[in-house]
Amino acid sequence: MELELQARGQSIATHRTRRTSVRAIIARAVLLALIVIGVPSDGHLGAARLAQIAHQAVSGKRFDLVSWEIQAIGQKVRDGVQKPGSDLSPDAQRELVVAYMDGINRLNALTREIEAAAAGVERTGAARGVAELQAELDDLRVLQADRRPAVEWIIERQVSTVLEELGFSTAGMVVPPVSFQFTESPNYLIVSPRDRIRVERGIHLDPTLSIEEMEEIEAEVSVRSDRSTIIEGTGGFSSYPTMVLEYGVLRWGIDTVAHEWAHLYLFPRPLGWNYDASGDMRTINETVASMFGEEVSRLVMERYYPDLLSPAPWPRPLSKQEDWLSPARVETSFEFGAFMRETRLEVDRLLAAGQIEAAEAYMEARRGLLVERGYSIRKLNQAYFAFHGSYAVGTSATDPIGGKLRALRLRTDTLATFMQIVARFDAPADLDAVLG
Repeated sequence: MELELQARGQSIATHRTRRTSVRAIIARAVLLALIVIGVPSDGHLGAARLAQIAHQAVSGKRFDLVSWEIQAIGQKVRDGVQKPGSDLSPDAQRELVVAYMDGINRLNALTREIEAAAAGVERTGAARGVAELQAELDDLRVLQADRRPAVEWIIERQVSTVLEELGFSTAGMVVPPVSFQFTESPNYLIVSPRDRIRVERGIHLDPTLSIEEMEEIEAEVSVRSDRSTIIEGTGGFSSYPTMVLEYGVLRWGIDTVAHEWAHLYLFPRPLGWNYDASGDMRTINETVASMFGEEVSRLVMERYYPDLLSPAPWPRPLSKQEDWLSPARVETSFEFGAFMRETRLEVDRLLAAGQIEAAEAYMEARRGLLVERGYSIRKLNQAYFAFHGSYAVGTSATDPIGGKLRALRLRTDTLATFMQIVARFDAPADLDAVLG
């Protein structure tokens, strides 16, 4: 009996020891969790540190794609049934589109006049008061809202017709169907390392953010992560329907519609799947879409708006600035593209030599020269070049990918063949292999 009691006592003591051990482990785990949560440090996050910093900085200010999609899809369903503008003759359709573009420019001009009148700034010929200007602006907004569905439907049909003729149709239908909406396209936060130029992270933001809000976000991410940051506007967004910024240059709008359609075309193919696989794959994607948009928009303009076709290029994507729609006075002899190419090459040289501060000081000095010439560039830094460098086209491009893709396009007989070839790329080496 005594032995049995001793055995029971030992068993109870063992269980108590085990329970104490388990409790100690749980207590340590809880304490560790509290330390991780409570200590103001990002070090425990490791590779996810930058992601958390960026997401905290933009909390409540991200672009609400779901809400936008709900209203856009609803409109396009109605347009598919009603076909607004289909009862107009080709000449009347053309006139409506041109009038809508003129309306965009007038809206922007009226907004500037109102701001100047409210501030008491005297302008030549601006004798009307704020109330009269505001009334005209309100009336024009109503008229533009009435015109917009028909204008979108007409441009969608025009681009679709050209795409079908180029060989981008299946069973007599362009897939995916061309569909877009004129809207405020989201802003985009770009984060780049300071010691090299690369898009390390990007987040789409609310298009209505003020300059002050954007600079607060940029500063918070930059200080906490020691990165280069910038928030830029976008000219379009590869949602479906596609978002296209309201800008009163018709070819730019058609170019953007075609550019974003190219992304949708590539999306289910290897090149589209690997968009974020590397910086070079992103550059190939964006450059292909830019070349596609440029070529398709030229054909649409030649067919439907030949008198409005202009050979003058424009920067893409648009640079975010307070008054970017306002035409700036610039030196006619000044070559913006060549200036930016020279700047980028020198920045690359300084960063390769490890001279980060010198590179940043150089970019700020160059930005000052651009401002003096009428170019309202808010920031010129590593993040700026990382974003705009994704489009390896134009005179300011330094990435050899652009030249290689243009060489490939010259070797293909049709745009459809070119797109079929590049769509199969799943690594940058594929481009060199095809050219070889």
